[in-house]
Amino acid sequence: MSFNKKGREDLMQITNDEDGREINPHMPQYIINAPWYLKESTPSLKHQRIRKQQNTSTFDNWYQRGSKGPNNLKFQKGACTNCGSTTHQSKDCCERPRQIGAKYSNTDIQADDIVTNVSGLNYDAKRDRWNGYDPETYKSQIQEYEILEEKRKETRLQEGQQTESGNLDDEFKDNGTGEHQTQMTTRDPRTKTMTRNLRIREDRANYLLNLDVNSAYFDPKSRSLRENPNPHLPPEKQVFKGLNQIRLTGETLQMYEQERFAWQYAEQHNLNLNTVSLPTLTEKTYKQIKERKEEQKIGRAESLFDRYGGEEHLNPQIDLLLGQTERFVEYEEDGLPKNPLKKKDLTKSKYLEDFFYGDHTSVWGSWWSDVLGWGYDCCYSNEKHSVCLGEKGKRLQLNKEARLKREIEEDLQKAQIQDQKSSPIHQQPQQQIIQQPQQQ
Repeated sequence: MSFNKKGREDLMQITNDEDGREINPHMPQYIINAPWYLKESTPSLKHQRIRKQQNTSTFDNWYQRGSKGPNNLKFQKGACTNCGSTTHQSKDCCERPRQIGAKYSNTDIQADDIVTNVSGLNYDAKRDRWNGYDPETYKSQIQEYEILEEKRKETRLQEGQQTESGNLDDEFKDNGTGEHQTQMTTRDPRTKTMTRNLRIREDRANYLLNLDVNSAYFDPKSRSLRENPNPHLPPEKQVFKGLNQIRLTGETLQMYEQERFAWQYAEQHNLNLNTVSLPTLTEKTYKQIKERKEEQKIGRAESLFDRYGGEEHLNPQIDLLLGQTERFVEYEEDGLPKNPLKKKDLTKSKYLEDFFYGDHTSVWGSWWSDVLGWGYDCCYSNEKHSVCLGEKGKRLQLNKEARLKREIEEDLQKAQIQDQKSSPIHQQPQQQIIQQPQQQ
């Protein structure tokens, strides 16, 4: 009985931790013993309590990351055998494996990585992608954007500017084209948001009108096909001509003209015109200037008619414009009027054709003679690189042909005479051989 009581007292012996606090002896060991990575040899409950860490890390603490220090000139002992950097080993090296490492070649020694102690930083501060960024540097981005916007505005003004020297009011003109593109949207009254116009599912999609890779580009994000997908087709067969064709029709062009007029007129006359903030004043000024230009144009035309005349030519006769005829015209496949006198073009070969040498008016091979051979039809010359002599050359060639014919005939006669003289001599031995068997 005493033994059991003494053992129970030993088992239930109360211990204290490092701070002098008592530890309940009934607590299991897995709660009292600290984890191995805390490196605490004595039993304690300190690891079970919330630690009040002095975290001085903020997002304003800048540390250098991803940069390198100065280059090393020689290989140092204990450095990476591959690149020569002293901040890592060869198994952690990110350089390309060399055939001969820096340890043996002692060339191209890489710089050491700058390793910063970030033990005082928390999880978010260590992985802050904006660490070290100065917000003041964004002012340069704003200034660059403003400069580009001014340049873009100047180019738009220059594209639509067709001015007359000496008249500020006439400087506003437009060629009717613009690069503005508006988003085709509709307002949903239930959700108070802007939604894009979707096509009817029964209609064919615009990007299927032309499946050629080099055709108009279809933007999948905005679902817009701005250019004409089939510009080669006739206008009556073009089902869809692109969003640019739709946006540059109607009152859209007038809005572009008015906006360009506001930019020019405000810059020239130091007026505050803007189609957004002052739309009424801008439109009124635009109409006044436009009417003034029309009056100046009419007055200039009347002064020219008074001085030179010719007003009757502006009103042509309707009979002449709408005149009809009974003349029958037949058209070819290319759409041009058919001409019966027109000869069809022959297909040309890879050789040079219709090229005349030496002032000839015909090509080589257009004339043939049984004696002289091929030649030119314009002068009967049988020499390809000769100079054309015209009618004189024809007479000379005909005389040459006649002379050659006579020579050929004489040569034939002489050959026949020689054959006749030589034929009895060759025939006599044969006759004797034939007669000998008959005599026997």
